[in-house]
Amino acid sequence: MYMWRSMHQYHEVQNHIVQQVRGLVNNSGKGDSTSEMHRQATRDLESAVSGWHSSFCCLIKFQRDFICSLQGWFKLALLPVTKDNVDGNRELSDAFAFCDEWKLALERVPDTVASEAIKSFINVVHVISVKQAEELKIKKRTETVSKELEKKASALRNIERKFYLSYSTVGISIPDVGPDNGQVLDARDPLAEKKTELAACQRRVEDEMVRHSKAVEVTRAMTLNNLQTGLPGVFQALTSFSALFTESLESVCNRSYAIK
Repeated sequence: MYMWRSMHQYHEVQNHIVQQVRGLVNNSGKGDSTSEMHRQATRDLESAVSGWHSSFCCLIKFQRDFICSLQGWFKLALLPVTKDNVDGNRELSDAFAFCDEWKLALERVPDTVASEAIKSFINVVHVISVKQAEELKIKKRTETVSKELEKKASALRNIERKFYLSYSTVGISIPDVGPDNGQVLDARDPLAEKKTELAACQRRVEDEMVRHSKAVEVTRAMTLNNLQTGLPGVFQALTSFSALFTESLESVCNRSYAIK
């Protein structure tokens, strides 16, 4: 009982603190990607909440199993063989009634609500982790396309230097140096195809940068919204549950004081 009373007090404080999450706003710099440190923190949080859920379920199960075992032990070890000792039977009857009430109290507490609240928050954190992974995927794709653009641009500059020694003569008609030839050289840009490829690559880079910027904004907005809506619900459920559990055990303990 004292453990659950302490848990209720702590959960009340935690519930008060997390209510302030609702007032948080996103003040981070625009365009800043989610860092690896943040992604690892999200994964650690998901793991910790999963462990919390497992421990909570085990705690409730073990307490219920304990009283069931205690009740079974009473039946096997303390029941009198004869009915001669009336006072002893009355004491045993009171003890059995106490165990029954204790068992019923543990069965009646709505642990499913608290358990599902924690489980729901696991899903909330997992969704954030998935969204961060998607953002990272877009970032890597943007970096890959940017490197490809840089490679194509560098190759084009090298070709221009090789054939023209400068950028100025690209696409300009050059007269034929032959004295009897009135024709001119083909003035079409021999690098037009590569320039077209470069322009297309540039557009891809710009598109990916826009996608990445939007992904960053979506990740931030969703993270903040999910925490604001998911985290308070967990501690509200746990505060209510621990209060009910404490109240139930106090009622059982008050009955135990009358047993002599």
